[in-house]
Amino acid sequence: MAYGYCYFIPRRKTRKKSHCSDILAESDPGSRVVGSCHGSEEMCPRVAPPARGPSVLIIIACLLVNTVLACNVDQCWDNYQVAAATLKQNLKETHTSEREIQCMGYRTYMKCLEELFGCKGNIKFHSIKKVVRNQMNQHNCTSGGPVYTGEFEPVLPPDELCTFRGSNTYKHCGLFGDPHLRTFNGEFQTCRVKGAWPLVDNKHLTVQVTNEPVSFSDGATATSKLTVIIKKNENCASSKYIMYQADSEQLPGTFEDGMTSYGKSHSVKLVEMDPGKHVEITLKYIDTKILIRLVGSYLTFSISMPEEILNSTFNSAVLELCTKGCPKSEIIDYQKFLSSKEMEISNTNVNMTRKDAVQLCRSANLVDFYLDSCVFDLLTTGNETFKLSAYAALQDVLKLDPDFYKTQQNRTTIDIYSPSSGIRCTISFFSVLLVLMLTTFSLAASCSPSVVT
Repeated sequence: MAYGYCYFIPRRKTRKKSHCSDILAESDPGSRVVGSCHGSEEMCPRVAPPARGPSVLIIIACLLVNTVLACNVDQCWDNYQVAAATLKQNLKETHTSEREIQCMGYRTYMKCLEELFGCKGNIKFHSIKKVVRNQMNQHNCTSGGPVYTGEFEPVLPPDELCTFRGSNTYKHCGLFGDPHLRTFNGEFQTCRVKGAWPLVDNKHLTVQVTNEPVSFSDGATATSKLTVIIKKNENCASSKYIMYQADSEQLPGTFEDGMTSYGKSHSVKLVEMDPGKHVEITLKYIDTKILIRLVGSYLTFSISMPEEILNSTFNSAVLELCTKGCPKSEIIDYQKFLSSKEMEISNTNVNMTRKDAVQLCRSANLVDFYLDSCVFDLLTTGNETFKLSAYAALQDVLKLDPDFYKTQQNRTTIDIYSPSSGIRCTISFFSVLLVLMLTTFSLAASCSPSVVT
């Protein structure tokens, strides 16, 4: 394929039509033959001569652009949103009725539209102005009256408005089994806490559990009911509270009203991870995640919240197990329990030996506190589903607190609670002491001066 350049200039009417040629005049290589081509004939379309002055279409286009830029109706809509939101927030402080607030917002909108210029031929402008006027008539708003005079700061998009912008330091709390608690401060406890108890209770949400006695056990309790209440937040949640309830018979896949999400950009969302067994609730605006499971007939709970939120909502007068731990009267010394002789912790209703309990719990790859809790539950209830509860709780804490394993020993035995461990420790202590004494005497003997007679 031949490539080249085509040059055309206006020609006089008296001049004959020239032919395309692939060869330039040799006598003057720099010359340009009128109507000639340096290339193939297909690449030589005839081009109209340039206009002598600015095109009429270009002038009209420029006028239209200036009109559109001048008639900024979208800015008036943004101003109205800011005015309406600000006036509504100050509703209680100013003791103004809701209708007056609406009228002030509409008048602010109309005032902005009337101050625009270049909108005479803008159909959108006239349509919006008509709608605002109709709204004013519908609410019996007078054209003369107060308007919003504050600053019109830009309204954040929904994604930004309901996104947490605090620190990235998080705290975890979990409850499982008979029941065993890990507080936001990282403290591990085993408690009785029979009946209803609050786990979390701040200005954003409340979580309450109900623990009931476990069948065929001696005083063991477990969580049979759990309620999550997400408090009012008109922008990111709901104008009223949102409730989720689960019990020993069902783990719903929706909130109480059948919804699965609320707020702008679904900033409150419930996801059914495993139908009837595992759900997750996310509160985007406070970067909080709640995991709830139904294992057998009992519930497990796990939550991750920013430390900044916890510190700003802490109330010493409010009882929260996740924040303050269980009351001292409700705490069980599980370490002392596991250190007791096997015959002292056996129960006529529980057919489970210490050796069998440890073997079952180790088969679930449980470590540290979660291993201890599993053995404790099996020895007190004989119910092997508590092994699954401990496993689920460990998986949840690793998901919500990835650095958790760094603070643990990864212990896979409970030998430290063995009845004979105290005797071994005592013998070891005296052995070390005896070795030190003998070493001291040997050094003293070797360093004493010899007596020469």
